[in-house]
Amino acid sequence: MKKKVAVISGGTNGIGKRMVLMFLKSGVKVVTFSRKKSNINQLKRELMDFKDDLICYQGDVSSIKDVNKISGSIKKQFKSINYLVNNSGTNVLSPIGKIKIKDWQRIIDVNLTGVFYLTQSLLPLLKKKSVVLNMGSLASRSGFPNWSAYCASKFGLKGFTESLREELRPKEVRVVHAEIGATDTGIWDNLEGKWDRGSMMKDLEVAHILFDSITKVKSVNIDEIFLMPPNGVL
Repeated sequence: MKKKVAVISGGTNGIGKRMVLMFLKSGVKVVTFSRKKSNINQLKRELMDFKDDLICYQGDVSSIKDVNKISGSIKKQFKSINYLVNNSGTNVLSPIGKIKIKDWQRIIDVNLTGVFYLTQSLLPLLKKKSVVLNMGSLASRSGFPNWSAYCASKFGLKGFTESLREELRPKEVRVVHAEIGATDTGIWDNLEGKWDRGSMMKDLEVAHILFDSITKVKSVNIDEIFLMPPNGVL
């Protein structure tokens, strides 16, 4: 039987990395990519047991040139993909009056425009019963001080996802939007401020819920998944 295929952007860290391993353990071929070559090499070393089913590329999801190159390679290897997980993300905190234009553009480019690039380029491979999972945030529904660029990107992603869902319904392609509260991942490493990471959700638990939601249901589409730490907004 032909193996299923999952494409995951930003699969070398956090929730994305957890899902890469879950797909591999379930017998699915995984294609992932990251901007940092060191992250790719580390992932390959850690997942050596799955080297026949793991394909890694170096590329920036916000670069249309990189996305076209990666998607071109995918199209040469596979006639269809079963799962597309748009997981890449970045953030910089700054008040609106002080945020640098380059930081604003980078956040929008990675968190929103990159999702559009990758999704559009792989649309021809999304067949009946395929699933698209877009990784949103609590910031997809609520604004926070100093998070304007991130919130703008995630609100935009929610709108994009809802439109994509309606366009792909007739093709029986499922589209899921995950709105995820504070999760202990590397995205907090470079953010200014004090964060109670011990009270955040664990990336492994979040990944399990997302994985089960898109792989273990057939007649149900979970349009939205909203996950929060037990203590609420941190």
